[in-house]
Amino acid sequence: MSTKPIEVSELRKTFSTPRFLSSIKTEALKGVNFSVGKNEIFSLIGLNGSGKTTTIKILLGLIKQDGGTYSISGSGRITPEVKKTLGYLPEIPYFEGVFTPVEMLRFWGGLSGLSGSELKKRIPLVLEYTSLTRAASRKLKGFSRGMLQRLGIAQALLAEPDILILDEPMGGLDPMGIKTIREFMQSLKESGKTVFFSSHIISEVEKVADRVAMIHDGRIIKITRPHKHLEEEFIESIEEFDKNVKPDT
Repeated sequence: MSTKPIEVSELRKTFSTPRFLSSIKTEALKGVNFSVGKNEIFSLIGLNGSGKTTTIKILLGLIKQDGGTYSISGSGRITPEVKKTLGYLPEIPYFEGVFTPVEMLRFWGGLSGLSGSELKKRIPLVLEYTSLTRAASRKLKGFSRGMLQRLGIAQALLAEPDILILDEPMGGLDPMGIKTIREFMQSLKESGKTVFFSSHIISEVEKVADRVAMIHDGRIIKITRPHKHLEEEFIESIEEFDKNVKPDT
């Protein structure tokens, strides 16, 4: 049994798109390997279509891999017990605008199996943690993108998970919103959580991640530690990979 919060080995996934009298196959993951240590902030960076979201969906049990294995909290399956250890923030959190933060958190908490007494205790705590206490009774239709992102984090923290999986948590945010999310991730690590997040905002990855995996064309091409020239290294790694792996056409 794995002792690391997340382990991925030779993960593969191919999608088929129907076409007249045939189908088009797209190999999204081509043997992805990485592991995330306890109490680590680990970032997966890559261009659009590189395999970031596909990897996350497999880890969450939303889609099934075609090959390879993965382990979350020591288990190779997303069981109800494993789900309790996970918190997830999608790339674009969606909440019905007619509800308030408290109402949405009660709804999502109920789906997660939390009791009424647990929700009564946890909701004020996560709202305070995400600086949404003063907006707890406001309708969500008036919330900014940054406020909705913070509510998404509050929802992900409701069940006190040990592992947070965040898909592009800084996407579409203004500089103040990005700073807030970065500080949230740092405080999550300080409280003993493990954070795995995807991003294409490399300047922010440099500031918050402990380690970085570069994914390109469905493969991990390098795992490194962040530094001030990470973007240049990322671009050079992609160019070198394309030159050596892809045939000239």
